[in-house]
Amino acid sequence: MSAQPGQWRVSTIEGEFEADLETLKQWIAEGCVLPTDKVSKGNLNWIEAGRAPMLRAAFSGEIARETPPMEVAPEPILSASEPVCTVEEAPVMPAQPAASAANPAACCNHPDVPTKYICRICAATFCDECPRFVGTSKIPLCPLCGDLCKLYASVQTKVASQEFQSSGFGMEDFVRALSYPLQHKGALLVGAALYAFLLLGGFRGRIVASVIMFGCMSHVISQVAWGRLSRSFMPDFSSFSVMDDVAVPLGLGIGVTIVTWGPMIVLFIALVFGVISGAGVVASSAAPVQDEQSQNLETLSTLTDPNADPKKLEEANQKLNKLRPGYQISQEAEKSKNQLSDPSADLKLLAGYLKAGAVILLLMLVALGWGIFYYPMALAVAGYTQSFASVINPLVGLDTIRRMGGTYFKAFGMILLVQVVGFVVALIVSVITSPFALPFIGNLPATFIDGSLTFYFNLVVACVLGLSLFKCADRLGIEVD
Repeated sequence: MSAQPGQWRVSTIEGEFEADLETLKQWIAEGCVLPTDKVSKGNLNWIEAGRAPMLRAAFSGEIARETPPMEVAPEPILSASEPVCTVEEAPVMPAQPAASAANPAACCNHPDVPTKYICRICAATFCDECPRFVGTSKIPLCPLCGDLCKLYASVQTKVASQEFQSSGFGMEDFVRALSYPLQHKGALLVGAALYAFLLLGGFRGRIVASVIMFGCMSHVISQVAWGRLSRSFMPDFSSFSVMDDVAVPLGLGIGVTIVTWGPMIVLFIALVFGVISGAGVVASSAAPVQDEQSQNLETLSTLTDPNADPKKLEEANQKLNKLRPGYQISQEAEKSKNQLSDPSADLKLLAGYLKAGAVILLLMLVALGWGIFYYPMALAVAGYTQSFASVINPLVGLDTIRRMGGTYFKAFGMILLVQVVGFVVALIVSVITSPFALPFIGNLPATFIDGSLTFYFNLVVACVLGLSLFKCADRLGIEVD
């Protein structure tokens, strides 16, 4: 918004407005503009209204609270029964008019006219003609108490949103999440078809499909968590940005994968490297063999040396005896005899293998349970923070679970039900379309149908998470609309 050099701009909690200096001083005198509100003269920088030199006198009370001169139109001749919108010169705090209390949807002065404005202090309702406008401004003032008036429709919307937010999280929200994607049928058909088509494009197509899917899910979570249930689940691609529309969803998706299935991946890599290290131990056993060969050469040189030390010669003979086949056979026989005489040796070996397997199985189950339980929260954190650092930090998600309490476990149960239903539906589709499966290509119809249904189910999951966050917005510090 650009202002003329003689005009002032003022930014309050009600919005941004323009006025001349006298009108602005009148607003200050009536308490409509606070010292902490921002003002700007012409196109100058914004400053706090209390710091503007030309407005200090108005805030100090040196300027009387009087209405600036206004053009007065001739008063029409009214009948005695016709209601009149009264305008008080000094602010008064009367009780709410009876007409407004009885029917807030009608003007307190004109019961047959619908309400357009409502006073934020005395809650009186007015039509389009009743509020008082100072000078050339468009800010409606209450004719009863002189305070600012708000649009009745926006107030009603905010009240309904607050009542919905405080109603608790339950099955009604689950039904609402199921119907949420169906509110935008065109976007649902286009998004599901695009997602399913990309799944047929191999590895690269699946990567792009995952980016689009996660972008839609994070968009739904953030919008619903802010209370914007009427917004479409498709992001706004009119101002396409590689960073916002590709890099950020891809990074958040990678972060969700790391924090949920990372322990399982690390455990699998550890097992693989454990097998490789075992092969390395076998390979490294060649080194002692080479050392033994060098010792045998040294022993042989000692035995063939006529001037060798008798002590060294005796040690060389002992080593030579150990190398004879008969000695080695006798040692192996003695070892086998000891093993046969001790039956617990095999049991100990078997117990060692079972113990190692039990530990690995336990770790696998813990990692799998963590991935299943934390996956919804990882999606929720990614949706309402849009921060990769917050997503990969499990402490953020665990703290969010603590703040949400039982609401998260309700949402988790709903999401688990949706995923089970999605799995069963995908299995049924695969069985029905099995005759269309082709060698080296697969079941293309099943892949397309399953992709379309997966798109819908993921939107339901995102809406459930968004609603759970919205119902806990006061505990999570989320500023809803």
